[in-house]
Amino acid sequence: MVLVSDSPLGDDAESLKKVFIVIDGLQVPFPVEEFLLLTDTSAHVQLEFVNNRNEALELAGCEVYSAIAHSKQKIGDGLKRWIGFAVHDYKYGNIGVIRGIEDYSGNIVLQIIDGGSETLISLYPELVTKIDDDAKILHIKAPDGIF
Repeated sequence: MVLVSDSPLGDDAESLKKVFIVIDGLQVPFPVEEFLLLTDTSAHVQLEFVNNRNEALELAGCEVYSAIAHSKQKIGDGLKRWIGFAVHDYKYGNIGVIRGIEDYSGNIVLQIIDGGSETLISLYPELVTKIDDDAKILHIKAPDGIF
């Protein structure tokens, strides 16, 4: 596959171990088998589990995030402060309260509790629309069909 970026990929791009491809609104991790820079904004990438042209074509046009960019959102780097925050979705209103934040092999997941029910939502860049630290509210735009 050829990966094209709207910004320079950087010197550390060739050391990528995985990328996250947005499929149905969720970041799905794909291990990188081979990464070769073609230009400063493009690279040839061979992904594990993508074994033929048809499988690669299914991913064409999807957004891709690097594990390097994703690692900047480590749980210890401030996300745990969201535990106890109320979650408000732009469409569904109040969803519940964040009870935990887990890292599942690089996929950061919010554990939201409302009464007795639990909802797990993958944290990806477009999810959070606003953070109100004073009121302790995380405003989100969740993918359709999650609630």
